[in-house]
Amino acid sequence: MRRLLGVNTFDLAVERMIRLYDEGHEVVVSFSGGKDSTCAMEVCLLAAAETGRLPVKVVMRDEEIMIPGVFEYCERVAARDEIDFHWIYARQPVINCFNRDNPFVFCFDPLLQPHEWVREPPPFAYEIQENNIQAVVTAARFQPEPGRELFQVIGLRAAESPNRIRGIHSSGGYLTKNAKKWGYRSARPIYDWQDGDVWKAIADNEWDYARCYDIMTRFGVGRRNMRVAPPTQRAAQLQILTIFSQTHPRWFDRVCDRAPGVREAVRFGRVAMEPQRQLGEPWSETYQRECVERAPRWVADRCREAAKMLVDRHRGHSSQPFPEARQCVRCGVLGSWMRLSKDLYMGDPFSFAVNELPQVEPEFFRPGAGTWGGGKATWG
Repeated sequence: MRRLLGVNTFDLAVERMIRLYDEGHEVVVSFSGGKDSTCAMEVCLLAAAETGRLPVKVVMRDEEIMIPGVFEYCERVAARDEIDFHWIYARQPVINCFNRDNPFVFCFDPLLQPHEWVREPPPFAYEIQENNIQAVVTAARFQPEPGRELFQVIGLRAAESPNRIRGIHSSGGYLTKNAKKWGYRSARPIYDWQDGDVWKAIADNEWDYARCYDIMTRFGVGRRNMRVAPPTQRAAQLQILTIFSQTHPRWFDRVCDRAPGVREAVRFGRVAMEPQRQLGEPWSETYQRECVERAPRWVADRCREAAKMLVDRHRGHSSQPFPEARQCVRCGVLGSWMRLSKDLYMGDPFSFAVNELPQVEPEFFRPGAGTWGGGKATWG
């Protein structure tokens, strides 16, 4: 349940960060170039200036393939005197959700020539060896003073999803609990901001931001759908890809060369990445044919495992067959063959749909590429 406290969320966000800086903790902003991490960074700049803790440390992992305008904005941020910017890259795989045969695109792939990449990292960027996103901010890289903690500042907002609201409630506030595994805690100073608060803060303070948002606005993208993320990561990015294929055709051609399946998805829409059900056919048969029999082996194996897991779970609370289309309330979102067919058709390598499935390790598609090291494969 949400409570209206009758206070200014902007001032609260600054006060939260002033408290951390005053206590002498090591504070690092995890930056993506998106609107939310922009606001989190600017809030930290105000707090650090108030407490004499400038420059603000900012870290960003370069994903190579990003919406035009984002990395240009990041370079402007990196050039600011009041910011100590750490631009890193890991050559880790990012998901290409438009390709069933190989769902990974390796950032700045060492097996390719630099001119074959969508773009090159700037000359001041440096490489790290860890694949998972949690390893970007580490005590080894950002050493706190004795007796102090390392805090990663993220632009997470509870308004974006029910899961984020639950996460805020479970941690009891804007700070996460002690994360011994990774050596840092997360601070979420703008967790109680709404979409309007973000854009009001940017406008009122005349903060710089990624200009790709202006293009999205002109094409009618709603504020809740304006997200900066690797454009091949989720099918939800298809609208954004379609827009920038028109505004930045050369960029789009390079993305299509790096990520097979993108061009077909933009041309034909979601039908290019969903199972085709025959007239009058039950969804269970569609699932067996499209997700198992005709699927690449890695997809088929995951689909068999997911189906067994979810059908067995359903039997634990119902004597009825696993539903064809109308989902079982007790089973949740994936409580039907129709939902399973659509969500697992592309293999779900990062386990977005079925959390119980293990993430597909980079080693599976490229021997020697390493593993996720027990961390999350993606920042999304």
